[in-house]
Amino acid sequence: MKLKEIIKKVEDKKVLDFFNYEIEGIAYDSRKIKENYIFVAIKGTNLDGHSFIKDAIDRGAKVIIVEKKDLLVPKGITTILVKDTRKVLGLISSTFYDEPSKKLKVVGITGTNGKTTVSYFIKAVLSDPKNKNSCGLIGTISYQVGERSISSINTTPESLDIQHLIYEMVEEKCKYAIMEVSSHGLSYGRVNFVQFDCAIFTNISPHEHLDYHKKFRNYLKAKLSLFNKYLKESEKDGKVGIINIDDPYSKYFIKALKYNNIKYITYGKNKKADIKLIDFKIKEEGNFFKIDIEGKEEEFATKLKGKGNVYNAIAAISYALYEKVPIDEIKSRLWEMESVPGRFEFIKEGQPFDVIIDYAHTHYALWNLLSSVKEFNRGKIIVVFGCGGDRDKSKRPLMGEIASKMADTVIITSDNPRSEDPAQIIKDVEKGIPKRYKKKCFSFVDRKEAIKFAISLAKEKDCVVIAGKGHETYQILKNTVVPFSDKEEARKAIKMTTN
Repeated sequence: MKLKEIIKKVEDKKVLDFFNYEIEGIAYDSRKIKENYIFVAIKGTNLDGHSFIKDAIDRGAKVIIVEKKDLLVPKGITTILVKDTRKVLGLISSTFYDEPSKKLKVVGITGTNGKTTVSYFIKAVLSDPKNKNSCGLIGTISYQVGERSISSINTTPESLDIQHLIYEMVEEKCKYAIMEVSSHGLSYGRVNFVQFDCAIFTNISPHEHLDYHKKFRNYLKAKLSLFNKYLKESEKDGKVGIINIDDPYSKYFIKALKYNNIKYITYGKNKKADIKLIDFKIKEEGNFFKIDIEGKEEEFATKLKGKGNVYNAIAAISYALYEKVPIDEIKSRLWEMESVPGRFEFIKEGQPFDVIIDYAHTHYALWNLLSSVKEFNRGKIIVVFGCGGDRDKSKRPLMGEIASKMADTVIITSDNPRSEDPAQIIKDVEKGIPKRYKKKCFSFVDRKEAIKFAISLAKEKDCVVIAGKGHETYQILKNTVVPFSDKEEARKAIKMTTN
C-alpha cells in the first residue's frame, strides 16, 4: 500500500521529505522493522520509541512518525510529525489492514474480574460446530486465531497488534473477534479505531490498578470509556451493551448507554435484570443455575465451578441470546466446555483432597473464590496467596483479612514481587489479619515451599486453594523473569505427598 493512502486520514500532520513509498509493514518496536516499513515512535512507561529512530532506519524503515522532530534523520527518509503517535498508530494500522474490525463482529469485555472466563464462555457458545475457527480471541492467556494460539504479552495488546490479529481472523473467516479490554488498554488508546458491536461489563473493584490510575475515579473512567467512547463511536448497526446489574457501579455504565441511545441488556439477581438469576447450586460436577428469560425459566449447567462463574456464564448467555443462538445449543455448548486455564482449575493427581488453581489477585476475587469453595467443600480450606510488588498496596491487608476469616489455614507467600522486598509485602498482608486468627497463619517467601507446605497439611476432603497466578508460568523477581508454574509445583507436591 502506498504511503499517501495510509496517512490520508491522519489529521494535523506535518510531513517532511515526502516520498510516496510502497509500504510493506508497520512497527512500533525498532527490532521488528524490515525493509520499507513505517516506524511509529511511541512513548512507553519505561522507554521512549524516539530513542530508537536510528536503529529503525538502519533496519530499513523508510518512514518515521514522531511527536518531536529528530534533526539526525538522513535524506530519503520521510518524517511525519504528529501530536499523538499512539492515536496515529491505531489509525494507520486500521487503514493498512483495510479496517478489519468492520468485517466481523467485535465483542469487548471489561471489568476487574471475570474477563477471561467470560471470553472463553462466549467463544464456546458462539462457536459454530461446522467451523471451529468461527471465533477469534484476544486476552490475558492467549491470542487465538484459527488453529493458532499465541501466548499473550498484554491482556489488551498494542493497537497495531490488535488490528493485525483481527485482520488474520478475517482471513481465517472468523465471524467474531472476542477480546478482553483492560483499563490500561483503554487508557493507552489501544482499541482506537476498533469498531465494536458489543461491550460487556462484569464488575469493578475500587482497589485495583491504583498504582497506575492513582484514583478510583480514573479507573472507573477508563472502564466507562469502552461504552461512552469506543462503543459510542463505533459505526456498526445493532450495537449492544451487556451489564452486570448486581455490581454497585453498574448504574454508571447503564447511564452511559442510555445517554448515547445504545441498546443494553442487564443480568443478575436484581429484580430489574433482563436476564434474571433465580437460583444456583455449586456441586461436585459443576455449577447448576436457573435464569428467567422473558418470563420463562430455563436451567443451565457448566463444569466450571464457583459463584463468579455463574455470573460469567450468564454474561455469555446474554450475548448469545442477543445473537439469536438457540437456547438448547447454548446449554449444550456451555456443558461441553471443560475449563479455562488457571481459572478455578482443579489439579487431579489421584489425591484424596481438592487442589484449585485460580488467578484471584484482588480482595474481591479472593472473597468470591473462597465463598465458592465453601459452597461445595466438606473439609478444611487451606489457602496460599500473595500480593504483587509495585502494585496497589491498599489491597494487601484487605486480602489478609479476608483469607484469615474464610480459610482454616492461611499461607502467605510471594506473587511477582518485582522490585519490592517480598518479606515486606508479606508483612503488609499480615497487618490486616485480626489477632484471633494469627495462629492459623503462616508465611513463606519461597512460593514453591508455600505450596509444598499447604499440600502436606491437606487431609481427605480438604481443599487447597492456590491463588494469584493462575495460568502464569513465571515469577518476576527484581528485573528477572524466572520460570514458575503453580500447576506444576502443585503436581510435584501432590506426588511427593501421596507416594
